Amino acid sequence: MADMAAALQGDGPISLPKSGGYQRVDQVQVDGLALLKILKHAREEPFDSASGPLLGMVVDHVLEITNCFPFAARSNEEGDTSGEQFQMEMLRCLREVNVDHLQVGWYTSTYLGEYMSERMIQPQFDFQSQIEESVALVYDPVRTAQGSLALRAFRLTAKFMDMYKDGDFSYTKVNREALTYDKIFEEVPVIVKSSSLARMLLSELEGEAKLEGEFDRLDLSTNSYLEKNLRQLMGAVEDLTQEKQKYHMYQKDTARRSQQQQQFLHKRKQEKDQAIKAGEEVEDDDLSNHPLFKPLPAPSRLDSMLITGQINHSCAALSEYGSSNTAKLFVAQAVQDD
Repeated sequence: MADMAAALQGDGPISLPKSGGYQRVDQVQVDGLALLKILKHAREEPFDSASGPLLGMVVDHVLEITNCFPFAARSNEEGDTSGEQFQMEMLRCLREVNVDHLQVGWYTSTYLGEYMSERMIQPQFDFQSQIEESVALVYDPVRTAQGSLALRAFRLTAKFMDMYKDGDFSYTKVNREALTYDKIFEEVPVIVKSSSLARMLLSELEGEAKLEGEFDRLDLSTNSYLEKNLRQLMGAVEDLTQEKQKYHMYQKDTARRSQQQQQFLHKRKQEKDQAIKAGEEVEDDDLSNHPLFKPLPAPSRLDSMLITGQINHSCAALSEYGSSNTAKLFVAQAVQDD
C-alpha cells in the first residue's frame, strides 16, 4: 500500500496485499478528526490537489474512517522512493502506537467537483483491485467556501472495473455493455461522526461565541462562483467537441480505407484474370500483413464519457446553487422592502 503515492503521481503500478474477505460497503463514516486533517491539508495546498491514504476498517457494512495523513511531497527525480519510504514509516509508527493503520482508500481535493477524470480513476482502480472495500473521498474546497460541506465518497462499479481492466473502450464494446457516464462511479453516503467530548466542546464554544459581526452569511456576491462554474462548463464542452471531431475523423478514415481496399481488390482481380488468360499460375494473396488491410485503431470512448459526466455534474451544481441563491436574494429583497 505504500506504493500508492507513486501511483497517484504517475510513477507506475502498485502491488497491494489482500486482507480478508470482501464486505459490502453501504455507508462511509468519517471521524471528525480525520475530516479536519483533510480540510487542513486542502487549505495548505490551495493550488494543488491534496491527497493521501485513508485509515480505518469495515464494521457491519459501514466503512469507518478514523485517521489519514498526506502523501509525501512529489519528486521529479526518476527512481526516487522517498514517498514510499515515508508511507511505510508512517504506517509502522501508527501500528506501534496502536492506532488504526489499515488503509481503506484515499482522499483528494478537487476544483469545483472535477472528479470525472483519469486522475481519479487510476488510483481508485488500483486500490479497489486489491482491497475491494476501498473508497475515494472527494473534497471540494471551493464549494465548501459557499456555505456547505462538499464531501462525497465514490467507488468504481463492477462493470467499469472489468472494462477498465481489459482496456477496451471502443464504440462497439461500450454499446454492447451499455456503459454510460453514470455507470462509472457509484456514490456511497457519507456521514461525519464526532466523539461525545468533541460535541461537548463545540456546544460550549457555541454558547460562548459572540454573534456580533457575523455578516458573511448575508454575502450576496455570486459572480465569482458562477463565473468559475461557467468557465469550467465551457471548457468541458470544448473538450467534448474535440472528442467528437476525433471520432468523425476516425469514421472518415475508415470509409476512405474501405474504398482503397475495394479499389485494390478490384485491381488485383483484373491482374489475376489477365494472368489466367495468359496461362500463368496464380497464387492466393495473403493480405493479413498488407498495410492497407490492417484495421485502424478505434478511438477510446472513455474520455468522451468522462467529459459528458463532468458536464452533467457542472449543470447540476449550477442548478442547485442557483436555486439556493435565488432564495437568499428574495429574503434580501424582503428585508430591503421592509
